[in-house]
Amino acid sequence: MKITKVEAFPVEFPLEEPSLDATGIWYTWNTVIVKITAEDGTFGYGEIGPIHGGGIPIFKAMVDHKLKPMIIGESVFDRARLYEKMVGKGTSSYALGQKGAIITAIAGIDIALYDLVGKILKTPVYNLLGGRTFDKIPAYASGFFGKGGRALTPEECGDEAKSYADQGFKGVKMKVGFGEKQDLLNVEAVRKALGPDLGIMVDANQSFSYHSVSKIARELAAFNLTFIEEPLPINDLDGMAALTTSIEVPVAAGENYYTRYEFREVLQRRAVNIIQPDVIHAGGITETMRVAAMAESMNVPLAPHIHASVGVSAAIHVLTATTNTLAAEYITSGGSFALRKEMCGDSFMAKDGWIRATEEPGLGIHIDEKVFEKYYPKSMK
Repeated sequence: MKITKVEAFPVEFPLEEPSLDATGIWYTWNTVIVKITAEDGTFGYGEIGPIHGGGIPIFKAMVDHKLKPMIIGESVFDRARLYEKMVGKGTSSYALGQKGAIITAIAGIDIALYDLVGKILKTPVYNLLGGRTFDKIPAYASGFFGKGGRALTPEECGDEAKSYADQGFKGVKMKVGFGEKQDLLNVEAVRKALGPDLGIMVDANQSFSYHSVSKIARELAAFNLTFIEEPLPINDLDGMAALTTSIEVPVAAGENYYTRYEFREVLQRRAVNIIQPDVIHAGGITETMRVAAMAESMNVPLAPHIHASVGVSAAIHVLTATTNTLAAEYITSGGSFALRKEMCGDSFMAKDGWIRATEEPGLGIHIDEKVFEKYYPKSMK
């Protein structure tokens, strides 16, 4: 079965309220949806995103002018070979490198191919990955994106955390990096709202120095955190490795690493206690499964960064099939959730704090393509 069409649909989704973390503020939620069609008319969807701060035309151009010509006419079943072809093995793709934006673009195609092949074979994607290991995945609510362009107060953090507990989530992930005093007050409020049993994860978005995170970690440990995510700049692997043995709070990272080669170094240096590949940034389902297997061989739990629309379904299929699954991130607010709801309906929505892959063929998502026209970027018209 040959690939006959590859399309990239840019989406710029306006936020009703700006979102923020320790790195800054964003006002739109940007992504690119990839659609690949086979000669029998069957099609599959993938995703390139999220894309903050502009850059949508760059990713569309990568698909249209670099990757599309490389896979048109190829077999839809040759996913591993096509992945290697797109990253440059035996081709001219090396001109765009083998990490960063080009890997994210390749991931969109890779995910779409899995969806397409699953539909052709009339089986869920997790069956293409070895079958179902977990029937359902525990989900933690990931939000706390600020209010009116500012960080949340302790009272607001407590209220948001309680709303997630009431929905049955197994834990929450909140933002830190706004100053030691405010961070500690916010975490204290969340622990008080959740009680002693539900998990708390904190995401620093690379905002700490080694000294500052070492200092605050002593205080954070009292709140029995599940992990602290990206406490240091991601390339400071020496510092990350030192933290994993010097602080009581487990260290997690992975959303900003690309391909199995970067993850191999992270894992070999024991720079994390929990690995968090983003199925899009890591290189698609093909590459994320390789990362998951490598982590499993080193007894490192898998808790992917999940911050997308189509990417959510791809990540849940990976977690369904892998053996070292820990939990699924579940974005509860901002553009990611709102766009996914409008574009994909009720697909892969959490229920009572759990999320599961359906038995539908492919990824099991149904996209309303009217969204592509409705949210087409004004700058590209």
